[in-house]
Amino acid sequence: MKLGRLRPRPWRQWTLRTRMVVAIVLLAGIALVLVNLAGVAVMRSYMTGEADRDAKRGSELAAARPPESQDRPPPRWYSGTPKPLGDPGDREINFQYASDGTIRGFNPYADITPITAAVPFETAKSRAGQGPVTVETAAGTYRVAVTYSAEKNAYGVGAADYDRVEESTTQLLVAGLGVSALVLIALAFTGAYVVGIGLRPLTRMEKVAASIAAADPPPGKGAAALVADRVPDTDPHTEAGRLGLALNTMLERIQAALAARAASEQKLRQFLADASHELRTPLTSIRGFAELYRRLGAGGGPEVDEMMSRIEQEAARMGLLVEDLLLLAALDEERPLRAQPVDLLAVAADTIRDAHVRNPTRFVALTSFEPVTVVGDDHRLRQVATNLVSNAVRHTPDFAKVEVRVAEETLAAPRTPPVAAVGVALPAGTRVAVLEVSDSGPGVPPEHAERIFERLYRADPGRARTQGGSGLGLSIVAAIVAAHGGRVELFTAAAKGATFRVVLPLHDV
Repeated sequence: MKLGRLRPRPWRQWTLRTRMVVAIVLLAGIALVLVNLAGVAVMRSYMTGEADRDAKRGSELAAARPPESQDRPPPRWYSGTPKPLGDPGDREINFQYASDGTIRGFNPYADITPITAAVPFETAKSRAGQGPVTVETAAGTYRVAVTYSAEKNAYGVGAADYDRVEESTTQLLVAGLGVSALVLIALAFTGAYVVGIGLRPLTRMEKVAASIAAADPPPGKGAAALVADRVPDTDPHTEAGRLGLALNTMLERIQAALAARAASEQKLRQFLADASHELRTPLTSIRGFAELYRRLGAGGGPEVDEMMSRIEQEAARMGLLVEDLLLLAALDEERPLRAQPVDLLAVAADTIRDAHVRNPTRFVALTSFEPVTVVGDDHRLRQVATNLVSNAVRHTPDFAKVEVRVAEETLAAPRTPPVAAVGVALPAGTRVAVLEVSDSGPGVPPEHAERIFERLYRADPGRARTQGGSGLGLSIVAAIVAAHGGRVELFTAAAKGATFRVVLPLHDV
């Protein structure tokens, strides 16, 4: 047998507002019905008790009444015919059965035939001394009690009207249910209004989410602009407000992630463009010299030797650029570095010695002489020092001084914050090793300082290419320092030079 697809239950398609109102009204309705039933039960019990007491009292009076008590003057309403039971006011009837079953001691002006027919003498004898019972008569329903009097040798029968109990409890139930219905109607409208007010923040959140889902990114602003809207309901004292806070936090993180992705994509595009340009320059030179060599022929001579030397230089330059790119790629992959004790003072001294060899006319000096040992990769830390010193020498005038300082310090907040910093932010109070490279040159312009550690970024692209820089030196410094769990900072001011400060955490050696 092929089963059809199950249809969803209708109540599952209701809105949250409808479900809440229906649930409130349903629970209140059940509670009101139970309260009404309990009230009717209590009322019935009370009125039944009253009827039983009246019947018992009437039976006791009838049992003790002398036979001649029925000889009394007729009441004003008597017209010669006994009054039938069931009229208003016939709530209590009592009479006496003599030992032989004779009926006496009753009002001769009232018709008690319905009671005597329902409670004959034999029945009265069997019920004597027992509790009241409900008896159906031709005139209605009564609670009947029987009392035996040994002194009179008679049985007193008392009857109390029970129809009024049924009528009263029925009226009470109908009135209670009517009032309950009005209460439920008022509760439904009030609940719908109150729940609607409570759900308004959720409705606003829904509109914000729907607008974000349906919107297209503005031209030139990227996907991050899609999640710029925020939920206005952020009261932390309410559930909806806390949900709004959480939603806003989520949107902020999504926006930050999208902005970071867009920035990363932009950096990648710029990096690819710059890398292509950097590789194209030496390749163009190599191709030009090779073509010139082909035209001149295979003969020797100073011109050919110079061309071969230039080809070799450009190839070496291209090789260095490729090596730097590969190093950055390896650092991006977070490959583990060698961990060994490294004396930063020795690293700084060797770097200064190499700088003197390459630039014998420049002033490059070491200003501290206390050894500082860190745990790290000796080769990479030497590369950090070399790049910083080379950068200072390359981008400052010949008369500018370059000074290198190595120290062990307790990290504290600097008086002047750095204009640029990358790497791991270490907490204040951490024992750190510091490597500083300072120069007395013109400093780094503010518009370039913030991007100084970006890959292939140059403050003066034309000058840098002629001087052989690749634009990757400071990027490599930042990547190596970050891989060691440290931080590199730039302090600079116009006409006051620049200071690159490398901070590395100290570990037990």
